[in-house]
Amino acid sequence: MAKIARVEMARVTFAEITGLLEDVILVAAEGQAASDLAAARQLCNRLGAHLRVCTTRLHRLQRQLG
Repeated sequence: MAKIARVEMARVTFAEITGLLEDVILVAAEGQAASDLAAARQLCNRLGAHLRVCTTRLHRLQRQLG
């Protein structure tokens, strides 16, 4: 039973990471249309923040899976 619960947790986490990556894609697409350096800088910061969240979730999943 514990294995089934761990697999389900992994599946849920993969789904969450998928959603986060979709956000990353949207921010990156916005960056392609940046009109000036200030906008590009702001979008770059947002993109970095989203990527850090994805990386954190991925590392947590790796630890949980062993």
